Amino acid sequence: MLPHRFFVRVALCVLSLGLSVPVAAAQQRPDFGTLSIQVRPPSAEIFIDGERWNGSGESGPLQVQLSPGTHRVEIRSAGRQTFSRDVTIHSGETTPLNVSLTQGDAPDAPPAPPPFEHRPPTAQSPTATTSGIVRTEAEDGFMIAPDFRVTEINHQTAQMVGAYGGYVFAKQLLIGAGAYWQANTTDGARMFYTGPVVGWRLFPDSTVGLNLHGLVGGGWRYLDDNVYYWMIRSDRLPPPGIRPVPRGWYNSGFFVAEPEAQVVVRLGSWARLQGGVGYRATSTDGLSGASGSVSMQFGR
Repeated sequence: MLPHRFFVRVALCVLSLGLSVPVAAAQQRPDFGTLSIQVRPPSAEIFIDGERWNGSGESGPLQVQLSPGTHRVEIRSAGRQTFSRDVTIHSGETTPLNVSLTQGDAPDAPPAPPPFEHRPPTAQSPTATTSGIVRTEAEDGFMIAPDFRVTEINHQTAQMVGAYGGYVFAKQLLIGAGAYWQANTTDGARMFYTGPVVGWRLFPDSTVGLNLHGLVGGGWRYLDDNVYYWMIRSDRLPPPGIRPVPRGWYNSGFFVAEPEAQVVVRLGSWARLQGGVGYRATSTDGLSGASGSVSMQFGR
């Protein structure tokens, strides 16, 4: 008959064998893979999927068992550029990763996002390209400006109404045309003139700026209907003296050049209020004179 102690020993052996099998299986973890990381400098911080691990040290690489799939590895060290990469782990295999961090911080580098953070696609600006080059908005475009002027004609005050407009290049150079008509009469006469317009904007992006503006062209002077003026007759046409001459006899053309300086107040991206001072020079006596203007510009 077997002794009592023999049965106790057999039971303990069976129990220990049963416990050692799952422990060994757990240590081997055949469904996992190994990531072997060697880092320089050894003091660098290692993050795997956001979890911090001690550095590889001088003794050897850091070996971490990971589940198969993609894992985010980030390595940081003060005064050096951060290393960040996705590493794919395969079951039962060892994946080596050797990293040497370079000196200097990356300029304006944004902080790395948390691992596996779900981020929706970023909507790009319509002026940005996938290459990172940003295009500015179009600087060219059309504009028009109704204009009111107070001026001097033949030593009398007159009002001129009109407008100018054209195409603006690079927010500064205006090339276009303008036209003006005399709203009141001076000595029973009126005039109008028109011509090309050129302008140059100083400080185009400022709230208050300065424009250099000029018109060069031609005009026409005429008398109102049923209005006469007195004309001295020649001695060769009897009888000599003064007599009224009807409107049709007074039509005459002239050349005009009108430079002007304008102070501009920006009310918005497409509206500007302008006040100017200039001088109108003509080829006909009595039509030249200083002028002041107020205009409202719409467009580019």
